[in-house]
Amino acid sequence: MSKPYSTPEFAPEQDYPNLIATIPPADVVIATSPTVPPADLAAPSLSGQGVAMQYCERGRKSLALKDYAQARSAYKIAIEWCPQLAVAHSGMAQVCYDVQDYSGALTALTAAIAADPTPVNFYYQRALVNKILKNYDQVLVDCQKILAHDPNHSSASWLNAVALVKTEKYQTALPKLDRHIQTHPQDPNGYYYRGVCYERLEKFPQALLDLDRAIELQPKHPIFHHARGRTRRKSGDLPGALIDFNITIDRKPEAIVYEERSEIYRSLGDSDPALKDCTRAIELNPQLVGAYFRRGLIYAERGDIDLALQDYGNTIGLNPQHLDAYIQRSWIYFRQNNYNLAQADCQVVQSLDSTSFWPNYIIGVIASISGLKREAIDNLTKAIDISANYVSARYHRGIVYHQLGDITNAMADFEQARLLQSRGLERLVDRDETGFYAEGIALQHLGQPSTARKVLLFGALAAKRFNNNSFHQLIQAQIESLGLQSGDLSQDPLN
Repeated sequence: MSKPYSTPEFAPEQDYPNLIATIPPADVVIATSPTVPPADLAAPSLSGQGVAMQYCERGRKSLALKDYAQARSAYKIAIEWCPQLAVAHSGMAQVCYDVQDYSGALTALTAAIAADPTPVNFYYQRALVNKILKNYDQVLVDCQKILAHDPNHSSASWLNAVALVKTEKYQTALPKLDRHIQTHPQDPNGYYYRGVCYERLEKFPQALLDLDRAIELQPKHPIFHHARGRTRRKSGDLPGALIDFNITIDRKPEAIVYEERSEIYRSLGDSDPALKDCTRAIELNPQLVGAYFRRGLIYAERGDIDLALQDYGNTIGLNPQHLDAYIQRSWIYFRQNNYNLAQADCQVVQSLDSTSFWPNYIIGVIASISGLKREAIDNLTKAIDISANYVSARYHRGIVYHQLGDITNAMADFEQARLLQSRGLERLVDRDETGFYAEGIALQHLGQPSTARKVLLFGALAAKRFNNNSFHQLIQAQIESLGLQSGDLSQDPLN
């Protein structure tokens, strides 16, 4: 089953420049300026570029003194005097930027560009503000304007590369990051972003080389360790991933990192710290969907079914399109013999994703054991069409065909399933009580009673592990029909 995927926290660059364009001194235009307005900065009734420039100069001086209220007032009046004066809008943008009113800065820069679209610096300033506002598509638009005018604008090239990564255009970003690294070989951010691209493209050895280099250049940056931890986890190095997540949490204890570390602990079979990390993540961020989902998985594996259902419900409440939460919850309902609730969750998944294997498989199994044979065949066929290498669906469909007397199609499904197993194409990680049950009956029909008994015992043990009492009874009845006493269910199936 697919695992939820977390978006990375990217390394922040120190992009806090002086946005303001150079403002000409007031005496440049004073000779042609109208009467100087009163000192109380009341809105003027006259108009004129000269007076507007004087207010711009007053705004510039106020900015230098960090008197933002006075600076804002001065630039506001300058704009009233001359709405088409780009430098007045640019000055207002600097005021807004310095007080972290980024939406105001964006509005002011857009007005500056409308007044005078020629200065490249206006587009770069607006790209910086859009980056802060996470409007990465707009960052790309402005950077392309700059680079079309000046292909060697290194700051715009870097900002463009970052925006490509943020918009998940990883392959396109790579050559631009290559050039940045060539010209700035000591900048750890270049290696970091390129490492993220390689990670996303599942080129883990290259990703690790770049992330190692970023950490070598800046060893204490937690986000670099976070990225390397993710990459190590994906490449199968769970102990290494755990080391990196520990370092990240020590230096920057954020909810998303606790959530991801919990998956490492869970994969290592250490459920107590995994559970603790999920709970800590939820304490730090009660809206973190993945933490509820992961905690639900842990509770389910520990047999705390009510708590698991509660967390899957929380997950769906926060994200009504979380497919895995519906699927996991449907498995619990299935194992509780609540087939109507299981099917309801599966139907939601089908409505959200017609290419999902699991809802068709689960509904097919429910229909099969409920005697709805044609419905079972329809859903199992859809499941096979979606995931041809999942042998349990073929075994189940073959069983239903056999029950309908269609021996030809039944044997074809059985033989195809056995062929897939012989080629190593089956998804062993997804084996459960339903799959062992179906394979055991198929082996019986194929004339292999000894192997059938062994596989059915696996199914009985799986049903017991998953607290699926009804399926355990179903398998027990099948085992007894093969002449194996029910008391043997406690035996190791390999003996």
